Amino acid sequence: MKTIKLEKEGRIAWLTLNRPDKLNAMNVELAVDLYNAVYEVENDRDVRVLVIRGEGKAFCAGGDLMSFVESPDLKKTITDILTYLNSAVFSIRRMDKVVITAVHGFAAGAGFALAMCSDITVAAKGTKFNLAYAKIGASPDMGSSLFLTRLVGFKRASYYMLTGDFIDAEQALDWGLVNFVVDGDRLMEEVKSLAEKMASLAPLAVKQDKYLINRELFWDMETILEEEKIGIANLATTEDMKEGIKAFFEKRPPNFRGK
Repeated sequence: MKTIKLEKEGRIAWLTLNRPDKLNAMNVELAVDLYNAVYEVENDRDVRVLVIRGEGKAFCAGGDLMSFVESPDLKKTITDILTYLNSAVFSIRRMDKVVITAVHGFAAGAGFALAMCSDITVAAKGTKFNLAYAKIGASPDMGSSLFLTRLVGFKRASYYMLTGDFIDAEQALDWGLVNFVVDGDRLMEEVKSLAEKMASLAPLAVKQDKYLINRELFWDMETILEEEKIGIANLATTEDMKEGIKAFFEKRPPNFRGK
């Protein structure tokens, strides 16, 4: 895997998103590698905790818009990416292991969704979260509409999904989007200590706990993941989304025309 580093240390697996020059933005290759890595961990009976982190300056800046621009068929590219990313999300929620995300810098779009779908999130001070899909004429994907609404409620989710405004780490902590906020230079130290604590738990109890949480909060997850995928893939054919991505690179306000 070129875009993922997967290391195992006793009962803990460390999965690192490894496209630092692109702020770990999601393209097809990273989506495939992420799915394969998560699937490998899910089926490794020796692993009890999975930690997901990002190399470089950010956890994950969302979708790789340059790869979208370069795609000859954007609808197909987005569908392919989300087929793998949705499977990874489903595995994270389904696996009988504790999944921890260690977040720093930015967690936008798919990166925010990845943080939200984990069991526990630890954020470095200064981390910024957002879902800026509407700013480029797109719609949420990777379960972000489901996770944000269930975690913070209808009104807050509506505002942040529609505006794409940033949420800082302290606000995310206050709203229950993250479990802990720590100094950036202590992020990995704190996460390792937490991972070791979680690795000592009874694995069958962890499995049952995750089953109960999924049944209560995420029973319709598979359906919503598919609906999100279809929705953003269809928007990829619109003039508004093309204009939104073009405006992003030209650093100007987009001119959306509803076409």
